[in-house]
Parts: sequence; C-alpha cells; structure tokens
Amino acid sequence: MLDPWQQADFEALDPAWIFLSRGESLGKQIRRAYFERPRGHSKTSDMAVQIAWILQYAQRRLKGVAAAADRDQAALILQAVQKLIQLNPAICPDLVVRKDYVENRQTGSRLQLISSDVQSSWGILPDFVVCDELCHWEKADLWYSLLSSASKRRHCLLFVLTNAGIGRDWQWEVRENARRHNRWYFSSLEGPQASWIHRESLEEQRQLLPRPVYERLWLNQWQHSDGEFVTLAEAEACRSESLHYRDRGEPQHEYIAAIDYAEKRDYTVGVVLHQEGDLLLVDRMDVVVPTTHQPTPVAWVEDWLHEIAGAFPVVRFIIDEYQLLGTIQRLENLYPIQRFEFAGNRGNHELAMLLRQLIVEQRVQWYQNCGQLSGVNKRDDLETELASLLLKQMQRGRIRIDHQTRSGYHDDRSFALGAACLYAIKGATQPDWIEITPPDGGGMFQL
Repeated sequence: MLDPWQQADFEALDPAWIFLSRGESLGKQIRRAYFERPRGHSKTSDMAVQIAWILQYAQRRLKGVAAAADRDQAALILQAVQKLIQLNPAICPDLVVRKDYVENRQTGSRLQLISSDVQSSWGILPDFVVCDELCHWEKADLWYSLLSSASKRRHCLLFVLTNAGIGRDWQWEVRENARRHNRWYFSSLEGPQASWIHRESLEEQRQLLPRPVYERLWLNQWQHSDGEFVTLAEAEACRSESLHYRDRGEPQHEYIAAIDYAEKRDYTVGVVLHQEGDLLLVDRMDVVVPTTHQPTPVAWVEDWLHEIAGAFPVVRFIIDEYQLLGTIQRLENLYPIQRFEFAGNRGNHELAMLLRQLIVEQRVQWYQNCGQLSGVNKRDDLETELASLLLKQMQRGRIRIDHQTRSGYHDDRSFALGAACLYAIKGATQPDWIEITPPDGGGMFQL
C-alpha cells in the first residue's frame, strides 16, 4: 500500500511517463518535477519504480541520466532498481544492471549514471533526467548543464529529488523557481509522514542529532546556516571538580592517548583519557601553540609519546597517519598505535556524532582549565573551543565539526578529544543511522 503523499506524486507524473513511453508529444503535460521529502521517505525507491517501468515498457529506445554529487550517491538509484528487479523478475524481465547503468537488453533503453564530471554532461540529449539530493551538490555547474540539456528536447522529463538544504544559495533558488512555476510539479512534505517510520525511532534521532540537523533531515526544514556544535553551558557541565591534571596513570586503568599535530598554523594537542564505568575521564590535555618563527617540531610529538608511554602503564596511541606517518613507522614496533584519519569524512562524522552525544549526556568529563593556553590573558580552553565550533552538514546526511573562519578559532583540542573518545568505546556505540523497513518487508527504504 502506498501512503497518500506517494500516491499523489505517482499520479501527477504518470501521464508524462506514458506519453514519453509512446513517443508522443507531451503538449501541456508536466515535464518538470521537484520532490522534497524528509529522510527515509522513499525518494530513491519511488523513482526507481518509475525508471524500471519506463526502461522496460517504453515502445522506443530511450536514454536517461541519473546525476548526483558523487558516484556513491548516484549508485543508490542503480541499487534500488537492481533490488526491484530481483524482487520482481517477471515484471522486469529485460532489464540488466551494470556498474554505471541499467539497460533493457531488448530495446537498448538505458539509464546512465553521472556525478560531478560536468564535462561529460555537456552535449547529451537525454529523454529523462534525475537529479538526486540536489541540496548536496557543491557547485551549480552540473545542474546548469543538465537543465540546458533537458531543454534541448521538448519531451524530456526532468526530476529533482532532495531533502531540505542549508542557506539561500543556488539550490534554494532552484527550489523557489520550481515552487512558483506553473509548469513544474512541486511537492514538499512537512515533517515525517511515512507510515513505516515509528515515533520511537524519530525520538531516538531527535535526541542523538543536533537540532538543526534533525530539523533538516527529519522535519524537512531548510536551515539558514550551519548550527552550533554544543553550547558553552553544555561544555561547562562536563567539568568535574574531582578531576585534575595527571602526570602519571594508575595500573588498574587502560588509557587512550590521541594526538593531533600541526606544524605551523594550528595547535598540536595531546590528550590522555580512560574509562570508568559509563564515563570517559580526561587525565591530561597538552597544547602547543606555534609561532611565525617557531613551528612545532615533530620531535615534540615523539617526546610526548615517550613520556606518556612511560608514565601511563597500559596505553594505546591514536595518531593521524597523514600527519605523522614517519613517527608511526618509527614507533609502532615500540608502542600500540592505531591510525586515524582526522580529516576523513566518515571518521569525522562518527567523531562529531559521538563527541556531541557524550557531552550532552555528560558522559565525558574533564578537569578545570582543561586545555587552557599558557601565557594568555583570556580564557582559551577546551570548553570555549567546543562552544565556538560549527556543525557542517555534508553529503548523504553526514556532519562534521569545523571551526569558524575568523582568525583565532581552532578545533584541534576537540578533534584530539573526539578521536580518543571514539576509540575508547568503539564497537559499543549505536550506528550512525537507523534502518527502517516498510511493512511489506521489501527492504527498499533505508535511512
């Protein structure tokens, strides 16, 4: 059974698909559509149904294009079509899925995947175009190319599938133009309406996600800008008067030591923590600030590693392979070292999600003046840095933490702490996103 909003969208586009399949002029039929739905509301799966139908039953050879910000996102449509074919072999007997396309082996009708390669999109003459998750396209070049290509043929259909976005950039202009234009079919769901999404799942997401991320992904509300990571009050609530800076560890604990290194512009930060019950307790945080004439040498890092290994009985080090590959190669036979890509998209997302959750729930604690810069006349510590961070919403619903662009803001203490926390409890945390299966058990809808 389709939900009413799904039924309305399918019915609005059916005439256009039927005319296209017969090679007839569309006349005044809708040829453009903009679908804006919350996460988990079957954008990709519903489009996969329509793509499979037109490729299987068109009475002439057609060429379609599915475009996204990257290859992984574009491949989701292909995967949805493939799943549909596997579940309904009698309905789609002639469709075959390859790496970058799905094709009717009898008629030659094909859907081709493209991503950010704008050059390959110029000059194409498609019969239908699908633009997936437009709000995550960084540049407008591919959109302009596909829009102009769709205009070359009077019968060409153009569809935009997206979640609500951020800001008032070119994606917002596309949305508003589609909403106002009488030749576009515009559909935007206000909040979660899918019958297969349960209230308990939404409440879990509301608690785990930062407010602007939850509002954009699940309430389908456009955000004016990136949101704050945590407030100063939330960061200060993690301060414990019973903790203090430690020079040495205790034999009954296992310690995690993470270091974020920067030679010139950013801080170099080393942090040590351990777990007691459900709490992660910060034992020490050492910060080095480079100057114009005195960058931070790699030797400082190696001296710090030797000191920590000697002072804390059982310790595992977390080090960025990109920053300190030579150090890792020299010392990994002496100490247990875990490589972590601090700048990696997935690693950054997991780090941001976990660190924020730990702070909000006060399950990570530190001592007063943790990470405070020495010789500075103002407060500049871990808590003030955390409160200055922004949440950047990235492609495919992921987030990352970043510092403000103005001079004087940093994120190095937060990254070092987050990496240590991530590895201290890795394997015990909840997954990034929950998976939701519709009542028919088909497995077509995923978050």
